[in-house]
Amino acid sequence: MPTYIADSSVFILGMPLPNRIITTPDVLLELKDMQSRMAFEAAVDSNVNVVVEAPLPHLVDEVSSHARVTGDCERLSDTDIGLLAKTLEYNGILYTDDYAIQNVAGSIGIRTEPVVQKHIKERFEWGWRCVGCGRKFEGGDSEQECPVCGSRLVGYRKSRRKLR
Repeated sequence: MPTYIADSSVFILGMPLPNRIITTPDVLLELKDMQSRMAFEAAVDSNVNVVVEAPLPHLVDEVSSHARVTGDCERLSDTDIGLLAKTLEYNGILYTDDYAIQNVAGSIGIRTEPVVQKHIKERFEWGWRCVGCGRKFEGGDSEQECPVCGSRLVGYRKSRRKLR
């Protein structure tokens, strides 16, 4: 039986859960409203086995590296990276509606299942382009300004590939 990893949207939307769910402590911090906290507590109190574990640091580094390659590093929060790392650790299935998470997950070979939204239909690689001189820079963490002319950098889609 596969292991399921839950993003905060699972609890925020109060979705039905399989028998075993793993999430991270950072996800619990994202559950700020009463309804999502109650959905989490209901899952814990029901027959669902909910486990909260921190991601392994070396897998966080690995996921961050993949996110830099795809150019999604700026689009992912620490919580997102931790969820991807936890899913990688268990070779599990990640419940998420976040398209940047799905994009990176696909590049690593992690299977995702949407919560409410549809799966992504295309996988992107992102880069950075200077608004002043037009130079392009590879994915990774954005510099706030161009190292050549000092103008600001904006994201652009380097490549896209249709899925399914």
